[in-house]
Amino acid sequence: MQHIDRNHPLRKLKLSASALALSLLLISCGGTNNATAPQEPMQQVYTHFSDQTELFVEFAPLVSGGKSTFAAHFTRLSDYKPVTEGTVDVILSGGGSPTEKFRVSKPRSPGIFAPTVVPRASGKRNLTFVLTAGNVVSQHDLGLVTVYPDAKAALAAKDAPGSAEGDIAYLKEQQWTNEFAVEQVQVSQVRESVTSTATIKASGEGSAEVVAGSSGTLRARGRFPALGDNVVRGQVLAMLVPRLAVGTDLATLQAELATARSQAMLAATEAARMSRLFAQQAVSKRRVEEAQSALQIARAQQAAAQQRLSQQAGGGGGIPLRAPISGKISLAPLANGASVNEGETVFHVVDRRELWVEAHVPEADSARLQRPNGISFELPGINETVNVIAGENGRLVGVGSMIDPNTRSVPVVFAISQPDQRIVLNQTVNARILTGATRPAITVPVSAVIDDAGQRLVYVMRNGESFARVPVKIGVRDGDRYEITDGLSNGDHIVSKGAMLVRLAAATPEAMGHGHAH
Repeated sequence: MQHIDRNHPLRKLKLSASALALSLLLISCGGTNNATAPQEPMQQVYTHFSDQTELFVEFAPLVSGGKSTFAAHFTRLSDYKPVTEGTVDVILSGGGSPTEKFRVSKPRSPGIFAPTVVPRASGKRNLTFVLTAGNVVSQHDLGLVTVYPDAKAALAAKDAPGSAEGDIAYLKEQQWTNEFAVEQVQVSQVRESVTSTATIKASGEGSAEVVAGSSGTLRARGRFPALGDNVVRGQVLAMLVPRLAVGTDLATLQAELATARSQAMLAATEAARMSRLFAQQAVSKRRVEEAQSALQIARAQQAAAQQRLSQQAGGGGGIPLRAPISGKISLAPLANGASVNEGETVFHVVDRRELWVEAHVPEADSARLQRPNGISFELPGINETVNVIAGENGRLVGVGSMIDPNTRSVPVVFAISQPDQRIVLNQTVNARILTGATRPAITVPVSAVIDDAGQRLVYVMRNGESFARVPVKIGVRDGDRYEITDGLSNGDHIVSKGAMLVRLAAATPEAMGHGHAH
């Protein structure tokens, strides 16, 4: 951990010209016998948050009639970037003296305003900063400060706020140019949860297999479907050409077709003859109907014989295999022309518009499942959390009402609406089921917690540019936040984004601290 003291290069660079002027003022007034080594005044450091901005300000102790130039750093809380325009008013009020106001009309550099304050009245005064930038008016009330009657009294003061011993320096210029943010720790409602393993499945009506109704050969009808293809319900995926009976060959099929054609021709001739005789009232109507029925049967037999021959000769016939649902081809183990047995799976179609997460809650936690209203899990290999909330991006399908005698667990199933394409069917994940109960607790973003050789810690802001390494104890995880059971207090400001950068600053202070001056 980096130790910040009066001789650290970061602190030397941040001494304002007004502080040096105060030392020289004391020398000129005969306040020290060593003119070559002026006493260094105690810098005053304040950090304050409004609803819209953060103010971090450094200045030398205020002396009646003396000039003090402030280094006021203003940061937008919306994106934690510097305020680049506007005016800043510094107001000294109260203490039984008239209000004094000092204004600077623009920043000296992005985020840094340098108002010069020359107070007249001494004593305890309220110090206020007002930033006006367009329609934004942000006020920071820093409370009481002391305006000393002379430089000697200012240099003797020991109660000026500053950095604590052992803090880590991470400057505003570094914060503004990196992904960085702070968050005030507050008590909020934590959603109770239980952990379990879960499996990703297709929905109850979102999965279907296309199986062969008989043994035969697969034939493409156009392009043969491939893995991942989109299909619609009723679409012909392929044709199944039934396998010939034992002892049947192509010549036999040709002979059967010739016989069927001959029989159809004879039936047609007989039907025509019966129609003429009926017209002459030589036969009954029933004889005509019988002849026409025989003709239909003969033609059907001819068509069947033609189809059998066409299938075996490479024609387009066969039994159509249709998609039972709309979705994607998730399994296509066979190729065009492959031989298939009766009952064998040819295609598997999945509708991915909704997937199910089936968790198995251990028996010991089953009583905590009051009103399950969500589930979260991490995608293996990606370390990315998927949060499913009932009524938002999913729904509760059901909760088991009995303990499975084999697994000693209770099934809980949630449906995911429009799931991420990276979620794979039959994937096993570690899940956390929200039980429906809540309780108050301190929470921080997952990104704020660092694992340091097995110890969990966060970085707490002591002032705008110094941070402390604080070990914490982790409770439950609620979405993208951790419950903190020990180590933090309500109102602390912690690094919520960029904690690893602060850790780097602590490890290599000489690399992180060069080049900063106000």
